[in-house]
Amino acid sequence: MRPTPDVAVRDASTPLPLSGRLGWTLVLLLLALLYRLLPEALRAEGDVLLRAPPPVRIALPSGGAALWLTENKFSRWRCVGGLDDVDEFEYRACLFSDICYDTAAGDFVFFAPAGNVSPPIVYDHSRGEQRTFRHRRDDGRSDTDADFVALSKWVKYRQRSSWSPRIEHRPLPLDEVGATLGGLHALSAPFVPTNLGHVAWDEAFPLLVSMAQLGVYTTELRILRTSGCDTLSGPTSSRRLCAKFAHAFLSPLLGSRGLQLQTLAQLAARRRRESWPTGRKLACFDQLLVGGAFDVFNSEALNHGKEPLLALYRARVLSWHGVPPLAVPTSHTILLVQKEGRRRIHNFKEVRLHVERTFASVASVRTTGFAGQPMAVQFRLVASTTLAISPCGGISMILPFLPEGAHAILMNYQASESDPKRHGECDGCSWTMEAELWRHVRHVHKQYYQVWGPDDFARKKPGRDAAVRVDVTRLERLMRQSLFEMRP
Repeated sequence: MRPTPDVAVRDASTPLPLSGRLGWTLVLLLLALLYRLLPEALRAEGDVLLRAPPPVRIALPSGGAALWLTENKFSRWRCVGGLDDVDEFEYRACLFSDICYDTAAGDFVFFAPAGNVSPPIVYDHSRGEQRTFRHRRDDGRSDTDADFVALSKWVKYRQRSSWSPRIEHRPLPLDEVGATLGGLHALSAPFVPTNLGHVAWDEAFPLLVSMAQLGVYTTELRILRTSGCDTLSGPTSSRRLCAKFAHAFLSPLLGSRGLQLQTLAQLAARRRRESWPTGRKLACFDQLLVGGAFDVFNSEALNHGKEPLLALYRARVLSWHGVPPLAVPTSHTILLVQKEGRRRIHNFKEVRLHVERTFASVASVRTTGFAGQPMAVQFRLVASTTLAISPCGGISMILPFLPEGAHAILMNYQASESDPKRHGECDGCSWTMEAELWRHVRHVHKQYYQVWGPDDFARKKPGRDAAVRVDVTRLERLMRQSLFEMRP
């Protein structure tokens, strides 16, 4: 029997020889050095992408007006996006510093020095230099009605949600400030708060993008919604669904589980209670993020180059819900998504039986409609799926959380003569819903079940919201192609 080396059976209470201790010390020092240097280099690359360094700040010579400007504090702002047209503010994202919310008037206040000390705000092509954030015809000083940024996507059939502060030409009045709110806050206006796709990709994701665009990315964003789920009309189930999606997709941006989503009204009410003995009505922000590109489903141009940020958002959400974002399944799971109502798979039972009979030997076949499941359960299910088959629309918008290299087969639609053509649809063409976003989900390989005529639809009636009748032979071919692509 081969003897065991002495070091392997050394009593833990017996110290190593000096040479051994020195050797291990050197190894540990080297590992510590590598641990410090390499992650710092990697973090530096990430910081360049997500966090801007401190800006240029050089004091002016003291005396006269310069002294007054130096000794007092004023609000600041900077933006990405167009600053050459007062009316074009849809995709502008801005960061404001030392801006305050007047809890009595329900308005934001920007404190600026008088005169032309600060640069213009907008260099309008036709109107010239503009020195106000808010434009109103009724004040007699503007020929248009425009705010400074949008707080949600804008469509013709919904009221526009936009924002601008009023300007007061004086220093920040410290004696009127009831509280200064540290960290980075962000204003957000819900678009359709009961729709998973709109909450995840038209509200939460744009907030992360705006942080990165402005170089103020943080893992603990403090989100202020302009309205809460409790204000929704209709059945209680709508308010519960609103809260469920907000918790699922917005709360991960808060980072710490101790932070809570707030509305602007809740913040104002709390500050009024806390400051009523002093009469201080201003709640001021160290940093306030407003605006952004809230239209991922209608404008593909807004999604160009955002693939890494989409991957970052996916990782943030999954991690927050306890799902390892980098885990890759080692066995196949086929997920059949069952939807009720519009855009469903009309012959779902036939599809399920065919898939189970054909692929049960190579994959676990699961069926879900997601409804009623906690979001953490949904995320775990999706993150363990290698091939998903889904109708289009909001129910498919959880599938960008599929694992790296997974495949998704998405049902197409065909616009009818009466359907609005919002995405350039042509007559008789097969179209992918949410294509503007899907084309930039880099980690999921997409296949599309195309539809070409009446035979592909329930009741033989094409339409944007029509149920699709699936040819199981054609679907099987797409599935086999996906499984083939995922081989080692």
